[in-house]
Amino acid sequence: MKNRFTDIFCEYQVFGEDNYENRFLNKVFIFVCSYINNHKAYFFSNACDIERIVDYCRPSFEHIGSIVELHQLKNIKTNPFFKEYKDCIKIGQQILKRFAYNLSRTADQKIATPPFWIDMPRLFELYIYEKMLKANEGKSSKIKYQFSTYGNALDILIKQGKHSIVIDAKYKLHYKHGEVHADMRQVAGYARLNKVLNELAYNNDDFVKDAVLPCLIIYPDVKNGIDLEKNLSAFNIENLITPYRRVKAYSEIYKLGVKLPLIYE
Repeated sequence: MKNRFTDIFCEYQVFGEDNYENRFLNKVFIFVCSYINNHKAYFFSNACDIERIVDYCRPSFEHIGSIVELHQLKNIKTNPFFKEYKDCIKIGQQILKRFAYNLSRTADQKIATPPFWIDMPRLFELYIYEKMLKANEGKSSKIKYQFSTYGNALDILIKQGKHSIVIDAKYKLHYKHGEVHADMRQVAGYARLNKVLNELAYNNDDFVKDAVLPCLIIYPDVKNGIDLEKNLSAFNIENLITPYRRVKAYSEIYKLGVKLPLIYE
């Protein structure tokens, strides 16, 4: 105890099989078993193999507890004494997050999975790029995807004379009500890279190298955005930059909201 050298309490950790890491894995194992038992139809074709795997794993947890606090489940870290657990713990955390750390949810027939479980920013980029190509058939050579510039990569670079544009797809709902100034500085920096300007000026008499290159940020807007499934012409190169899309605080920076395709069951 601090400054009381006559009162000392020592405690050491016992590295037995009923350690924190194994209790965490046992908790995950319980979730998995519950899910399998409640959704046997999903595993019908491999039922025998799965049962054998479960029966093989079950004795290993016979002397392992499963009492782990919720905050411990969410913040577990790999113990340096058990480095081989790293991948198991990572997968276990993903499984528990899948069921929101609630065992009863393993019985749910339908579970709402938020879109952020997959790489939505990259998927949004590819969606915008695909629609850009469809809206500008025959001009694919003028649409550069992931144009690399000294450690930076532009989402899309439009190379068409006076209609040249730097486009950045941002999967951020914040743009419906305002702007993210860090993103504005980012696209403005892209538009002033010499490699970008040289690429646009190469064999392109209409492009003025000293002009301010327009930048466009495309973001998702489910309610008020442009429906590209019905109005694909909005993605024509000549139609991308319009005065009412201008960001007032910046010169030659614009933003455009698009609706995302939805699936209704």
